[in-house]
Amino acid sequence: MKAYTPSKYPVFEADQVLSQKHLNRAISYLEEQDRLTRLGGIGIGILCGLDISHPKPNQITISCGTAITSLGYQIQWEEQTFSYYHSIELSSDFLAPTFIDGEYLDMIFPYTKMYEPLKKSIELLPTNTLEADRIAIPDQFFENKIVVLLLEASLIDEKNCVTTNCDDKGKRIEFKIRPLLISVDKLNASLFPEYPKEISFEKVSLPRYNVPYNPLITGTQVLNEFRKIVSNSTVETLSNKISEVYKNYKQRITPKIDFNALENVKTTLESVINTNKNTVNVQYLWDWMFDITSAYNEIVEFNIHNPSLCCVDAGMFPFHIVVGEADSSDTGYRTPFFSTQNTSGKNDKKKHELSLLFERLVHLIKSWKIQNNGIKVTPSVYGDIPLSGKSIPFYYDGILDLNKKWSPKKAIKNKNNEILSYHSEMPGYTNLDNVKKPLLYDIESFNFFRIEGHLGKKYTDVVEELNIIKNSYNLPFKITALNAIDYIGKELDISKFEGRWDDLETDYDLARKRLYNITEFVINWISQNKTTLVNQKLLTNESIDSFKNILQQIKNLLTNDLKDFLPNFISFNEVFKELNQIFLMHRFCIQFLNKDKLSMIAEDLIDRFDDINELFLEDPFAVIFEESQIRWQKIFKDLFFSTFIQKHPGIDHKAGVTKGGTFILVYVDSSVFKPKTPVKPLYQLLESIKIYKKGFNLEDSVIQDITSSIKFKDYTSQIVNPPIEELDKCKQETENIKANILKLADYNLSPAYTKEMKSYLLGNLSYAMQYYYPNQLPQDIPYQQLVIADFFLPYLCCGDGNTIELKIEKKDPLSISLDTLKYCNTDDKEYEIIIKGKTDGTFTGTAKDAVIKRSDKFFLQPNHASTANPAKYTLQYESEGEVSNTLEFEIFKPAEISNWSATRNPKDVNAFEFTNADQSDTHEYEIDFGDQSGKITTDKKVVRHTFPFNEKVKTFTVSIRQLGEICDNMQKITVAAIRDFNNPDFNDKDFDTQK
Repeated sequence: MKAYTPSKYPVFEADQVLSQKHLNRAISYLEEQDRLTRLGGIGIGILCGLDISHPKPNQITISCGTAITSLGYQIQWEEQTFSYYHSIELSSDFLAPTFIDGEYLDMIFPYTKMYEPLKKSIELLPTNTLEADRIAIPDQFFENKIVVLLLEASLIDEKNCVTTNCDDKGKRIEFKIRPLLISVDKLNASLFPEYPKEISFEKVSLPRYNVPYNPLITGTQVLNEFRKIVSNSTVETLSNKISEVYKNYKQRITPKIDFNALENVKTTLESVINTNKNTVNVQYLWDWMFDITSAYNEIVEFNIHNPSLCCVDAGMFPFHIVVGEADSSDTGYRTPFFSTQNTSGKNDKKKHELSLLFERLVHLIKSWKIQNNGIKVTPSVYGDIPLSGKSIPFYYDGILDLNKKWSPKKAIKNKNNEILSYHSEMPGYTNLDNVKKPLLYDIESFNFFRIEGHLGKKYTDVVEELNIIKNSYNLPFKITALNAIDYIGKELDISKFEGRWDDLETDYDLARKRLYNITEFVINWISQNKTTLVNQKLLTNESIDSFKNILQQIKNLLTNDLKDFLPNFISFNEVFKELNQIFLMHRFCIQFLNKDKLSMIAEDLIDRFDDINELFLEDPFAVIFEESQIRWQKIFKDLFFSTFIQKHPGIDHKAGVTKGGTFILVYVDSSVFKPKTPVKPLYQLLESIKIYKKGFNLEDSVIQDITSSIKFKDYTSQIVNPPIEELDKCKQETENIKANILKLADYNLSPAYTKEMKSYLLGNLSYAMQYYYPNQLPQDIPYQQLVIADFFLPYLCCGDGNTIELKIEKKDPLSISLDTLKYCNTDDKEYEIIIKGKTDGTFTGTAKDAVIKRSDKFFLQPNHASTANPAKYTLQYESEGEVSNTLEFEIFKPAEISNWSATRNPKDVNAFEFTNADQSDTHEYEIDFGDQSGKITTDKKVVRHTFPFNEKVKTFTVSIRQLGEICDNMQKITVAAIRDFNNPDFNDKDFDTQK
């Protein structure tokens, strides 16, 4: 709208004669300023409300709301319901008003002529109207009509009639809002244009991982859940949505790149998916699909439907607004809102921003690529945040180009170098150190850490490296690793155990010592009585030697650590049984050969056999083994993925972990199960025992009687594998029973349960009833000992307080380190040498003599005589055959400096100026003037000082120590008072200086 008089208005003075022109100009300026403020500062059209509804078929309600016409008039409407109508004729005071010298009126009323076609119209009347000509609204009255709020501005003459004389008293403008009902087929296209329809696009939401919940056991099942999101239906839906939104915005974006990929997204997506969905990188396809979905949703939310206006055409809808179609929700005729708050430059920026969003979408679709450059943790944001506000993942190509369009708002402001990414340290990405190395800086604004680059790597290496990153950068999350493999029916290898059970260790040590003592006593007794035993034919020389050898080998089987013994227990137990038979055979033979009377030595030999046999029958090692297996089975199950997700619900995958959460690495490792074959080292011992037994030459019936007489304690376990054919029959019967139970359970479940709840309950029941073969061998499984997926829990978990500690990290190699590697040979301090790994070793290297031991710690003495000469020295540490890294450090010695000089102040016989001639010197210096005035520390190039010379003290030695170096480098300057000190005469020979 063009202002008719934008720069002037009248100013009244005392006793001024006012004319109608003066008053009209004042009113018109204020009135126009009011309207122009709305136009220029707000906009035109319907701001809010003014919605149509039908309480009854023959009623219509217009809700409260606000609108501004294109002339700047504000329509403020209170909600009303209309049940009647009547025919009206618009007044000529509105359509053709008469005005002379109306100033601003000639800028307004010319627009009323546009409404001549509406002269005869239908006006809606409210339910409580008292109009005499009201007509009740009949059924189907609203069909094919629009509702218009007309602001009728009538210019009316003011008349003041007294008797028969009526003088002209001026004019007034009256405003009245008329709700009109106008037939669509009689619409004036210029007055009631049909605006482009705003297309409302639906956002896309992708499914959650493993919801509805199903028990996940194996690595294949874990990866299959990721593959669900790349199904044909998901890809096709997303492709169609992207194509639809692109076609709508196609004319509004600047085609700087080829957008053809958006017209057929499905082909590109399927090509990448089919190539990678059966690899370990399938979880990154999941992340990729979420990125594309988020990029699409960000476009959907982008508000550019109604472009803003800077210069308003007053003739668009000067005295009306269209509320909408009376019988339809179609908003084609409804007057939209046009903002005038944005400049054309801002509109261009919005279009540029929209174009960048589409460019980013194209880049995401076309540039998925795994570029693994190692494990990295990148701060990001988790939650209802646009993709633009998050860090750039690592699985895209063309990162430098993607960085320029990842966040359109930052790109427009040339701040795209602030965007964090896995690739932020690549050349040309950014020059900001807090972007290259964000973990060194404040992370308060981030609530998520992207963790990438670990898939397909050995899980022990990944856990070790991630823990180093987490601990060195003090990151607030926990790391755990879980084995995605089926442990049902398989025996766990206890040699994988990395903890301690102190109570079992004690029981084992006591049992081992008892076996040592008894067998040692028996061996010594037999050795002492060997001649008598042979002479009485109780034993032969060969049997004695063999028996002693067998007992000695049994002692060797009992290792120092319980952990080393447990894997050999089954074979060890076999040896126990065989030896028990040997003792009983010896007893039988001794008693059979000496039926009449046993000699003293024979009775003693039987007693010695009974000592060992009783120990075997008690079988303390079986008790320890059984308890360790129970504990081991219970604890180690917590390391399996299937057990973990049942105990800790809510896992999710977002390629990282929330701040304060638990990061879960999933790997596959079947080596935790015990191999079926027995331990080979016991074959030779068992063979020796069998050969020894054959030497008895006993009948089979006697051997059978002896074997049946052996009664082990009830607490020992006897592992018996049933025949395979019987197992198959048992399995079939189990499956039949299982099916019937599940069918009955499904029938009895509450009808209030949802489909997902029923699936969860029946799935858990089925899992609990699964059949397995005892000691089933693990099958060949892909991705052995490799990380195949990652998840996170938004909370710290797994602190169950177990009495043992389970570790899957690699053991730290033996290593030594020092906090600093540079020393001065005058340094009399001692520096601790940090040792990681085994202790109680020895040091080697050129500096080994400079190492001393205090208590259980080692310290380096830099001022030791062996390191007096400036040079590089080495240290190496060796313990139990393992050698550490070679540590190299350097020794320096103090140097004399000469850059300071002293000159006498010509105005003060006692004052000197000390000057540092090296103007580029950045060191600080500690100066001791030698006159008990104290030390000063300074970085100034000139220092003044007055010395207390007298008849007795005529020289001072100034010590200048250089700071900030490995050693304290020194310079000394002597200031001397000579000749006629304190005499009245004074010349340049009174003082002398020397360095």
